[in-house]
Amino acid sequence: MIIHGDSIEKLKELEPNSIEALVTDPPYGLGDTSPTAVAECLNSWLSGSTYNPKGSGFMNKAWDKWVPDPALWREVYRVLKPGAHGLVFSGSRTEDLMSISLRLSGFEVRDRLVWLYSSGMPKNFDIAKGIESKIRFGSSNQNIWKKLGGEVLARENGRARFNYRHGSGSKVYGDGYIKKSELVTDEAKRWIGFGTCLKPSYEPIILIRKPLMGSIVDNVAQFNTGGLNIDGCRIKTDGHTSLEGKQGRWPANFLLDDSVQDSSIQRYFFCSKPTVAEKTAGLNNNAMHPTTKPIDLMRYLCKLITPPNGTVLDPFAGSGTTLCAAALEGFNVLGVERELEYVRIAEARLAHWSGGAYEPSTPTDTKPTIKTGDQLNLF
Repeated sequence: MIIHGDSIEKLKELEPNSIEALVTDPPYGLGDTSPTAVAECLNSWLSGSTYNPKGSGFMNKAWDKWVPDPALWREVYRVLKPGAHGLVFSGSRTEDLMSISLRLSGFEVRDRLVWLYSSGMPKNFDIAKGIESKIRFGSSNQNIWKKLGGEVLARENGRARFNYRHGSGSKVYGDGYIKKSELVTDEAKRWIGFGTCLKPSYEPIILIRKPLMGSIVDNVAQFNTGGLNIDGCRIKTDGHTSLEGKQGRWPANFLLDDSVQDSSIQRYFFCSKPTVAEKTAGLNNNAMHPTTKPIDLMRYLCKLITPPNGTVLDPFAGSGTTLCAAALEGFNVLGVERELEYVRIAEARLAHWSGGAYEPSTPTDTKPTIKTGDQLNLF
């Protein structure tokens, strides 16, 4: 079931100690993480207050200004059963804040998983081009002609060519961007090849647990939570998991993109980023959420921490990938999403991947009738 609304409010309507697992991909908080902002945040959190960040985050999305507040995680903590595990994605440069927020809400941080992939694109600023733009046009913006509104002369191969007169000088022609071949100042040439960021190739996943009530044995007996499904997630030597219960390698806290073919690391779980076809399956308008995770990966994570017949909670449901994955594994699903456009996407994707067994109005204790793997060729 998918609930439309703000997570912190909707979670208050749920019974305490009622849910077995948390798998979620929350906002990474890729906004203003300056030392001043971080200090203000920590002071607010330690005093029990909510931190109100300024600006916007990833792709100028307001919901990504900061990582979720401890107040939100406290509601998650309340509804999870003692011993219940959670897997929380985070950004590589804001993992510390995410971890602190989770700790302050009461969770134990048990481990960190790393999902490694090869398809990330660096959001780099070319320093040499920035210097060239600053010297020649008074602005460090590298698509200077576009910014200054030059007249479009023509279009060649789908790209516009601009006519721009700088001061009283002659006209400058270009396609809107400064190229390396157009670097003419010595100051800029000194910095050719220098940039501002690395290529992103991994995302951390924080493994947390609500503290046990008594011993691990007592907790499992009373609440059906507290353990990890080790055998169900063992890795065959070809890099795939064993669904037949056969022994394989112990599941590790390192998850790899399946484009890596080195036989020496075939002991790890492999999963690439999702294709467009996977993201849009079941959608009529091909609308997509900007941070969709692969279903294979989320299936593996759900299976790792969710006991049989358990419910998987995702308070940041987004496009519904976690819910689709949990449904394919036969678990009960409960997602909360604030943005209505994403709720509609999640509903359509969940109906598609569950074979129609999970409709938006379906109670969370109704399981799909499909067999694991019918909708997705997993592992």
